[in-house]
This record gives sequence, C-alpha cells and structure tokens, in this order.
Amino acid sequence: MPATITLLFTEPVTPAGPGIRVFGPSGREVAGPTGLRGAALTAPLESNETGTFVVTWQVFASDTHPSRGSFSFDVVRASPNPYSALLDASQIGTSTPLGLVMQALARWAHFVGFALAFGVVAYRALIRRDESFNAAVGVGVFLLIAAEPLTLVAQLASLSFDGDTAIAVLGSNFGRLLALRLGAALLLWTLIATRRSWPLLMVGAVVALLDGLSAHAIPGLPGLGQVLVALHVSAMGLWIGGLAAFVRAPDQRFGRYAAVTFATAVGTGVLLAFAHTASFDALMSTEYGWALLLKVAIVAAALVTVVLRRRRLELGAAVAVVAAAALLAALPPSR
Repeated sequence: MPATITLLFTEPVTPAGPGIRVFGPSGREVAGPTGLRGAALTAPLESNETGTFVVTWQVFASDTHPSRGSFSFDVVRASPNPYSALLDASQIGTSTPLGLVMQALARWAHFVGFALAFGVVAYRALIRRDESFNAAVGVGVFLLIAAEPLTLVAQLASLSFDGDTAIAVLGSNFGRLLALRLGAALLLWTLIATRRSWPLLMVGAVVALLDGLSAHAIPGLPGLGQVLVALHVSAMGLWIGGLAAFVRAPDQRFGRYAAVTFATAVGTGVLLAFAHTASFDALMSTEYGWALLLKVAIVAAALVTVVLRRRRLELGAAVAVVAAAALLAALPPSR
C-alpha cells in the first residue's frame, strides 16, 4: 500500500472540496486531507486492505475552470469496489455532460445579456438616441443577473453537488469573480434610471475585464489571454448589440461602427484560436478544436451576410456565434 498519492497537473490548481478522495475495496475512505503545492496535489493514505482502490479528484484550474477525473489502482490483487461505477462516468473535456451544457448555457445568457445591455447602449450613445431601446437594455440586464446563479449551478454540476464542494466553489476565485459580476449587473440595474449612457458603458468595461479574468490563460504569457478575451468580449458585445439596435432603428452611420467592432472581434478571436490550439491534429481531434471549427464556420456565414448587407440574417448569425463562443469557453483548450 503506498503511503501517499500525488497528482501532477500542467498548471497550478486549487482543490475543489476534498480535492482527492480514495475509496478502499470495502468502500471506506482511506485518504487524509489533501495538500497543495503548486501544480501537485498530495494526500496521505492509510489502509490495511488489499484489492482495488478507486481515486476521484476535482480541482479548479488557475483560470477558475472546473476539472475532475477518476482512476483505480490495485494493491496485491484486483477486487470489486462499491465505487467502481465512478470510473465509467461520462465526461466531455474536463466536465460532466450536464455540467458542460449548463456552463455553455450560462455563458450564452451572459454574453447575450452583455450585448443587449452594453452594445445597445453604445449604439444609442454613438449613433442614434432612441428611448425604445430601454426594453432591450432591460432584457440584457435581466440576463446578466440570471446568468450568475446559473453559472454557480453549472460549476457544481461540473464537479459534484455536495456541501463541501459548494463551500469550496463560493470561496474560490471563481466565487469571487461570480460575486463581482453579479454586483456589476446589479449596479447596472440601478444606473439605468439615470438615463445616462457613459456610466453604463464604464460598467460594461469592468464586466469585460472580469470575463477576461475567468478566461483560459495562454501558457508562458500570463495576462495576455485575459486581455485578449476582454477585448474580444467587448467587440463581440458591441457588434451584436449594435446589430440588435440597428434592426429596430436603422441608421446609415452604423456601417463604420459595425465594420470596426466586427473586425476587432474577428482579429482577437483569431489570436486566441492560435494561442489555444497546439497543432492541426489537436484542432481536428479534440472537442475544443471541433467547437472552434464550428465557430469559424458560423463567423464565415456572418461575414457573407455582412457583404450582402442583410442585417437581420447577420443578427441571427451573430447569436449563433455567441452560442459557439459559449461552448468554446466551457471546453479546455487543445494545447
């Protein structure tokens, strides 16, 4: 029987709840408290049993994304284990299928809310003042607020629904960023009554920065990935929100605004794609690569609608781009 079990990761991690759990052949837990040192988790083991031991682990990556897994090892001989079913649990990326779907849904609600709340306000401030936009902004604020509890449930679904994990999630960097985003959304709700655009856009800049802090990091270039994501989210939100406002109240001046925001969104997206895709093989053989190819195809379709000046079709393609982006953000990069 080994005295300890050590898990090595490719970047610093934080235990989610117990971190490491080890179940002996009898079903009894045999691991002590999990210790953390950089990219290594260690737990002491104490058992006199022989047979098959099942190990489960769950952590937060440095970018707050959840990750979990399981494996087994034998001492002397193989044997039945009451927790063997955990070894066959389905998984997509580093999450459960339910967790991935809920993460993507929560991010989609957040991104659409960002676009309606801030993209529409930017259109109103820079291109055309129109009080009829207030309803769209209100829907955006509602989505921004609703996305945060949904994000919390999605994080638990990606790890496990238990008290220790819930406390660990709320006390982690993920929990702090969630609270800050929720606070920003509530602040936005109170500022709507002022009918002033620039305070709302300043809150939007803060929300984009918070989105960057919870985004995938670029290995060897700390901070760069977060800045690129903040710019990408901002440009995407301004483009899509501007489109929604334009469809409701067209203005000829929108063309230049749309060109700048769309080009910025595409440019930053290309840089992030290169940074998070290790190789062509990874692009073609991983879930992240497939989601990235899907997003590229939808962006190409959106570009066609831009050239044809079919703004309603462009808006539909933009909403689909957001869905692909939400799925991409929920998957681990293929590096």
